[in-house]
Amino acid sequence: MDRYKKLLQKWEHIINKIKRNNGKVHHLMKEEKATIEEVKQKESELGYKLPPSYKSIVLNFSKSLSFYYSFSDDTMIPKEFSEIFSGEINWDISILQNLDSLADDLIDDGEEYGKNLRGKLEFTQAGNGDIYAFDMKAEGEEKPVIYWDHEEDTVTYIADSFIDYLEKITELNCVGSEKWQIEYFLSSSGIEVSSLEAQRWKQWFDSFSETTLEDVKNDMDKLIEYTIYRKKLDTESIKSFLNFNKEELFKKLLKYLNNTEAFTDKKMICVMIGEVIGTYAMKWVENLWELNNEQQFDPRLRSYLSMKCLTPHNGLNLVTDYLEEESNGKIDGNKALAHLSLNNTRQVIDWMERHVRFPVTFGWCELFIESNPSWEDISRWSELEERHQVTIIHALEDLLMKKMRDSTLKIEFTLPSKEEFVNLLNKIKVKQVLRTRIQILDFLIENLDQFYSQEL
Repeated sequence: MDRYKKLLQKWEHIINKIKRNNGKVHHLMKEEKATIEEVKQKESELGYKLPPSYKSIVLNFSKSLSFYYSFSDDTMIPKEFSEIFSGEINWDISILQNLDSLADDLIDDGEEYGKNLRGKLEFTQAGNGDIYAFDMKAEGEEKPVIYWDHEEDTVTYIADSFIDYLEKITELNCVGSEKWQIEYFLSSSGIEVSSLEAQRWKQWFDSFSETTLEDVKNDMDKLIEYTIYRKKLDTESIKSFLNFNKEELFKKLLKYLNNTEAFTDKKMICVMIGEVIGTYAMKWVENLWELNNEQQFDPRLRSYLSMKCLTPHNGLNLVTDYLEEESNGKIDGNKALAHLSLNNTRQVIDWMERHVRFPVTFGWCELFIESNPSWEDISRWSELEERHQVTIIHALEDLLMKKMRDSTLKIEFTLPSKEEFVNLLNKIKVKQVLRTRIQILDFLIENLDQFYSQEL
């Protein structure tokens, strides 16, 4: 039918546009049409007649169809649609489910959770486990599409029918299935495709292209916004920033900092100041400590800037003195991590040696690895107190797990011979009493080759 062919053409157009702009695509998978016998059997299993528009599409087009896409990291989605990151279409006659039995299973000790699933027929799920279903209690032969939020046990009206849902969500370029992605376009009557928000979204999607450094490198504002959006400042971006007048760039970054609310964006602006402006911002950073107004400037960002823009000795001393004063000497590992992790300096390890405390898994072991330890640091800590040894155990475990997830991850410290590495782990092992620590050390020894995989 022409109606279905138009949908298919639109889906293929969307997928191709995402691919051209380096997005991630799970290709469109389309199965054959369902037979009348399959439909009758499914209706018998479910205890419901399938809604006409759903039955029509599985009989005349495909009994199962799916595709998924997500935008590339360098696609700058407008801030007003900041929760949108993906899109998809999915249905499969084989997974249709009468939710009455699930509603029964969810009722626990007389509570009412799950009651809104009664009389619903699930046809797909969102990525977070929420459910798209037909409201089979609705009057009329055609049944509306609803969205069930599994955390709040609430139902949201989505569309008047399955074909209405497909056509409207397709007009919005199949914007992602989770409610927070589609709620920009929802009203009490379901998906709206003619609202001002919908019009702006469609216009943006039709015209967007992946933004590259080459596109923005000669425009200061665009380069700053590009870096904030990507949450990443790489070597090539730094080179581009250095082409601008440092004083003008610093003033511009301060303006962005003052006009930005989100912590993650403020953090990225501070990274630009730290990496590009550096000691040129020394007076300004020193003034942040004199003002001592933590409500106006986040102390975590002040700590980062101090270690990047002041002399290494003064910056580290200011931050560690602050941490010690704030905690009366009993410093929380997560707080230490929040103030020191972005600086990647092994001077932090010398300070940690005095202050690390249990539980070391609350920030300390991660901070140890992020502070660029040498093999000599690891060896020395293995000879110190229990708190130091356990920090080493969990730090190496974390590093190994990261290496196993990403074989290209570079080990920053110079590795000793495998024999020396194993000997050190065994020396730590004989000092341990807790079984969990011994198991971690055995795991490290068994998978030691992972540390050396970059050299193979």
